[in-house]
Amino acid sequence: MKTPLFLAVILFYFNNLQGAFATETIACSHPELCRLANIIFTENQVKDYEFISLVKISGDPHEYEPSTNEVKSLISAKTLITGPGELNPWIKKIHYQRSKTPGTKTFTLPLDSRDYNLYPGGNHEALSHFWLYPKIFCSLKTKLEDQLVSAKLLVIKAPKKCQSEEMKIEKELTNTLAQIKKPVVLTHDALLPLLGTLGGKNATVVAIKGSGHHQEATPASVKKLYDALKAPKVIWIEEIGIKVPANILAKKRSTDITIDLDTANSEGLDYFQVLESLNTKLKAH
Repeated sequence: MKTPLFLAVILFYFNNLQGAFATETIACSHPELCRLANIIFTENQVKDYEFISLVKISGDPHEYEPSTNEVKSLISAKTLITGPGELNPWIKKIHYQRSKTPGTKTFTLPLDSRDYNLYPGGNHEALSHFWLYPKIFCSLKTKLEDQLVSAKLLVIKAPKKCQSEEMKIEKELTNTLAQIKKPVVLTHDALLPLLGTLGGKNATVVAIKGSGHHQEATPASVKKLYDALKAPKVIWIEEIGIKVPANILAKKRSTDITIDLDTANSEGLDYFQVLESLNTKLKAH
């Protein structure tokens, strides 16, 4: 017996509605964590989850304080992915409250000594910007994959070697830094460990402002700035959304070069496109 056309149409829409309602939500404490999770699930062709950042961070994540409603959402979310404690200093309190909230699952991605050693001597707060550090990105990606597999939310169909493609931009930046032969002044140290490591001993890279919570320019960082300004021309990398004292920016000279860069947010871009953009702009000078 054939199914009437109108009944077939109803069944079609019903099945699609079931599929829509079957989608589960995984929340994140930072937009970049949702992007990381989405990459993992997309690579493994899993479409049963949607990812929502419960915190609308703009600018330096270390300066951001979540609203009361955001805190409530972070505590009550059924499934939550959290990043390094250095990225969001308030996340430890969220972890504590969630530990007392039944029915919740938290995937945590802390940095450890192996991660710190990937960029020796790097500020831990700076390294927590994992979307700017290919090796740390790969490390956290592996950690999250392992936890998702353990929780039976994911089956790795075809393990993807993270290092090969992601390391390409580091090699390109290394070559560029060797060629420009000009001091680089960062208004914020989010990129300092990366550029300092890739540039090596022959490169001068200084940062005015640290990544610590509400950390301002220090006498030591200002002295390094003055030393860098002894060169006839300096490249300033001004990070969008980072407040820097006007008297510091006034040190820029007409001969200097300014590059504007948003290191706090890569939304709408491919991963490491921020670094690729920086590399292109540096090569132009």
